[in-house]
Amino acid sequence: MLVPLLAVLGACSQSDESTTEQTESAVTQTTVVSADGPPRLEDGTVNLGPPPGSMGFWTANNGRLVNDPNNYEAARREMNSRVNIEDAPLQPWTLALTNYRQDTFIASEPYTRCKPAGGPRQIMSPYGFEIVQMPEMERVYILTVSNAMSYRTIYMDGREHPAEILRPTYLGHSIGHWEGDTLVIDTVGFSERSWTNRDGLPTTDKLHLTERLTRSSLNDMDYTFTIDDPGAYTAPWTSGFGVEWNADQEVFEYMCQENNISPAAMVGEGRLSIIVP
Repeated sequence: MLVPLLAVLGACSQSDESTTEQTESAVTQTTVVSADGPPRLEDGTVNLGPPPGSMGFWTANNGRLVNDPNNYEAARREMNSRVNIEDAPLQPWTLALTNYRQDTFIASEPYTRCKPAGGPRQIMSPYGFEIVQMPEMERVYILTVSNAMSYRTIYMDGREHPAEILRPTYLGHSIGHWEGDTLVIDTVGFSERSWTNRDGLPTTDKLHLTERLTRSSLNDMDYTFTIDDPGAYTAPWTSGFGVEWNADQEVFEYMCQENNISPAAMVGEGRLSIIVP
């Protein structure tokens, strides 16, 4: 829906004929291949959004980065992740902080205070997310429904990261490229206020995150990431999870900032957190 809209807006000062041509071009940018493969754009690039004439969005089918027997949620202890926490190269302080966050029921998580979620936390956010490809702008956007209802920009124009990130942010600075049918996202510039996931694993402003999104069919996509953060881990490490397509559904407005009662419902350290809504 976003692509046709931008085409129309961009042509509003031109003739009706020009507007029609641009709109039709935008509408026909995507096409569906065989039922066994993913939908693709006209140029053959995998389409990470809905095929034309349809709607849908993505949700994580697991969303855990590690198996942690100390996880505060019994149900999440039963989920299967690709990595056990004892195999992740956590520094001693990182493991201690992770355990503390579980002991306090992740009461200080920024997500519950309507802060943006980047990296794995964005992909595993409740209520799903959309991916919008804008080939003519050489950008990809990831639109999140929940918490801050924020979006992340991935620059696909071949640029590098800034030589110096002057102000680290929750979402960081992302550049991307395609490796076959896999979208590779390279991100730096995270602030230490950002949580990478609900498991409570901390990161620092030294984090270099590499994400790989591979849509193998209309309904399935693999999400894999590598965390390279010498401030919190002794070596880079990789995990991931599957993502499922929710066909014939649309995302909705989720206004976390209005009447947010989550912080008041938190216990212990969460009531005294300096992270405020």
